Amino acid sequence: MQRKRKLWEINMSSRRQVHFLDAKENGCTNNAQQKQQSLQQRKEKQSPSKASWDQLEILGGVKIFPQGLCSMSFLRYLYMSHNRISVIPPEIAQLKNLVHLDLSYNMVKILPPEIGEITELKELHLQCNQIRCLPMQLGRLFQLTVLNLNHNPLNPDMLQLYNSETTQSMLSWLLDSEGFAMPPPQVASGAIWAVAAILTRSRAMSTTSGSNGTTSGANGSTIHGTAFTVMCYNVLCEAYATKKQYPYCPSWALQWEYRRRGIMDELRAYQADILCLQEVETEQFGVFFRPELAKAGYEGIFSPKSRARTMTANESKYVDGVAIFWKRDRFTLVKEDLIEFSQMAVEKYEKDCKANHQMINRVMVRDNVAIMAIFEVLEESTGQRRQLVVSTAHIHWDPEYSDVKLIQSIMLLSALWKKIENHLREQNPQADKVDVASMPTIICGDFNSLPDSGVFEYLSRGRVNKSHLDFKELGYAKILDKLTPRRSQLAPTEEHLEHDFNLLPCYFGSNNCTNFTYGFRGVIDYIFFTADHFNNIGYLDMIPESWFAQNGILGCPHPHISSDHFSLLAELELLPASGSSSNHGNGDERQTS
Repeated sequence: MQRKRKLWEINMSSRRQVHFLDAKENGCTNNAQQKQQSLQQRKEKQSPSKASWDQLEILGGVKIFPQGLCSMSFLRYLYMSHNRISVIPPEIAQLKNLVHLDLSYNMVKILPPEIGEITELKELHLQCNQIRCLPMQLGRLFQLTVLNLNHNPLNPDMLQLYNSETTQSMLSWLLDSEGFAMPPPQVASGAIWAVAAILTRSRAMSTTSGSNGTTSGANGSTIHGTAFTVMCYNVLCEAYATKKQYPYCPSWALQWEYRRRGIMDELRAYQADILCLQEVETEQFGVFFRPELAKAGYEGIFSPKSRARTMTANESKYVDGVAIFWKRDRFTLVKEDLIEFSQMAVEKYEKDCKANHQMINRVMVRDNVAIMAIFEVLEESTGQRRQLVVSTAHIHWDPEYSDVKLIQSIMLLSALWKKIENHLREQNPQADKVDVASMPTIICGDFNSLPDSGVFEYLSRGRVNKSHLDFKELGYAKILDKLTPRRSQLAPTEEHLEHDFNLLPCYFGSNNCTNFTYGFRGVIDYIFFTADHFNNIGYLDMIPESWFAQNGILGCPHPHISSDHFSLLAELELLPASGSSSNHGNGDERQTS
């Protein structure tokens, strides 16, 4: 404490001190000081971003918590020790930026539950008060490192807990003991299925819904397509769901036995025809996901990350990977394949990318994977069997490796293009050439990339500048054309990297997030589809932001939300084969070479 006090004394110039002279008169200030304090509060309230100070010390035997103090949300340090305050108002929750609160040597008897909303708090000094009980909401202060409750008449159970546990252990106990009486979010409980009534047509189609349930194209002709639903969901692997990573979540809500029930309830509730899952643990795929989903009519395939091959059987069962499940009564699996980005990086480097060592130093050491499945589905309008490709990927997570994310995404499309081409040649061995672009394709997963990233630009627009900032000026431009699918290899351009899949995102224009933790909130999960072959009929709306705000949700996982990601659910319409040749581009007016 002496060392920290010394630091505060050095910064005294940034601390405002208010001395209440007439404390005996019911804790009121004299008029001059009252006017001066009121003027200062109004000034800071009007322009808090320009506040030249963030520390405040209140002295003088104050009895009543000063009115207006809670509006000074810019405060980070508040010292109110050695006063006579007995009541802390619930409005103290408005001091969202406080990191240090000293209420020691007062007469406080009860702490308001709202104190748990000051989640930036790191030090809380409450010694020498009259506190008997603590609100369970105190456990939400997961960043608290100092909690001083000495010389308070705590009840025996709380006193024993305080004396025998560390601060973090005590906070964890309080958080685990807090009741969660709030209702689950409407989407999670199935109350919002507005997706069934919302048509979100791609910007390439300009279609409307007919009264008979069919879809009318831009030319007025009726399209009798085959509709099905696709879900993309990062379920949060058990190994990553730790108290260290998610300290704001109760320990019991992080346990896999609890979370897996919520995950499976969600999968069963939506009954998607195709499920694309990420962070599925190897063992859990075999003992939980596959048998449980089989009861609901699903079959599935799975692949762990590449590191699993270097481990013992006992170690590898904890490695996470990606999985695809499908309704067996709707789809027939024709072929499955694995895409290992680390292996592709080595192969590309050895073959024709030795001009850039980053393929080895940065890309090869990331063992992310993707899988693809080729399905047959019965076309409802003709009774014929159609084939389509579904792929799911989990791209590297680290924000410092934006180049790796982009290279992995480029290799993903390159590998898919090549595997589809090989499949079509196997089916048509006598054909001189095959049309890869004629294969309906769905690509989804956790891309760990925001909508303003090079990854999203490349996938959704079909091109990305070779000097994009995400490449980090690491010399990738020399080898990019050799990594991409057909277009850049046959007709490379000096400025851009291109592909021919003509993809559109299902959730295009959505302002909500797909990943929500205390330190991050954004869209990083996507479902893409080839615009020439599918209509985007609609998608399930995200959990309303009002639910998080009203219930003070700091992040996920949460007792009502089993992962730090939200599931994406889209309904797509596979257009009849005869309509796939029409021009349903994404606005880039790209020509197929």
